[in-house]
Amino acid sequence: MDLPEIRAKIDAIDDIMLDLFIQRMNLALDVAKYKAENNMVVFQSDREKFIIDNVKQNAPDELKKSAAFLFMNIMDISKCSQINAICPDIDIKYTDKAKPRASVAVQGIEGAYGHAACKKLFDSGSISFFASFKEVFEAVENGDVDYGIIPVENSTAGEVTANMDLLERHNVYICRTVDVECAHVLAAKKGVSEKDVKILFGHEQAIRQCATYIEGRPELTVIPYHNNAAAAKMVSENESGALGCICSAECAEMHGLDIVRDAIASDPDNHTRFICISKNVEVYDNADIVAVSLSIPNISGALYRLLTKFAVNGLSMSKIQSKPLPTEVKQKYPDDYMFYIEFEGSIKDTVVKKLLGNFESELNYFKFHGNFAKKG
Repeated sequence: MDLPEIRAKIDAIDDIMLDLFIQRMNLALDVAKYKAENNMVVFQSDREKFIIDNVKQNAPDELKKSAAFLFMNIMDISKCSQINAICPDIDIKYTDKAKPRASVAVQGIEGAYGHAACKKLFDSGSISFFASFKEVFEAVENGDVDYGIIPVENSTAGEVTANMDLLERHNVYICRTVDVECAHVLAAKKGVSEKDVKILFGHEQAIRQCATYIEGRPELTVIPYHNNAAAAKMVSENESGALGCICSAECAEMHGLDIVRDAIASDPDNHTRFICISKNVEVYDNADIVAVSLSIPNISGALYRLLTKFAVNGLSMSKIQSKPLPTEVKQKYPDDYMFYIEFEGSIKDTVVKKLLGNFESELNYFKFHGNFAKKG
């Protein structure tokens, strides 16, 4: 056969396969109805194993793995169809209104980047400053404040791991996000020159974001500080002219410091993503990103099969990141792996509610983190 003849035969087979696929999917829906009427679960591992074992037994040796993979995909697509047909929606109670004149918790002091993020999100209300991010989470969770502002990711230094771990451990929800430009400068006391600065203070994230500048000055002693704005305040109150800090130009001005070197961030487009957390679920009209954490077993193809659920439902992921399981969950399911996922959608959409309901009922660990707008 020449190439056109071979392709014609493949096309004919594809037509048959498509017809058989449609027939199989219709039968799968009949199975779903039967399961619903008889209070049966959608996923039945024994039935799936029987089908895969049978496929492997009947396939030639060189195609056993491929055939098994093909049929696993077909069954995953069938399960998605069954779930959408019969599984209940997840029940998430939420409000679509933000609290007026809110009280907001921010780590650090006035002039910190968290303060700047807060001002971008809230044009009125009261701000309370806390020494640590843990205290911000606790203030929100305990209802002492309405909202908290937390940095979670920087364009240069990556994820703020400790804060994402706190998000996992506390019963709070993401309701908004905002990006803040982090145009770091080197600041020191009035009259101090750049070469006179021998000791540099800054938050560990800011230090990483300014790595190129710091590497170019090997004589510097670099000391991590809990907050850039607090470092600026400390430098302004210290008599030594050998101290400098990483902060914003606004923060330097606020504390009466000179900018001895402008734009020291390695990336000129350096910015940090902040989340706004609330005690209860708040989903506003423009919410288009859903955030969850979930675990999957450590078996071949488990992640692929998870991704299939999103693909079949037409839901696009914007972020997926492997994370350590909470200790109590790890003790119970030592072989599971956890992923933090953000995907496009709204919990007001039926397809999203069905998918989250499936995660909640089928997976060993599932946590809904919120539904918020990608931009503000």
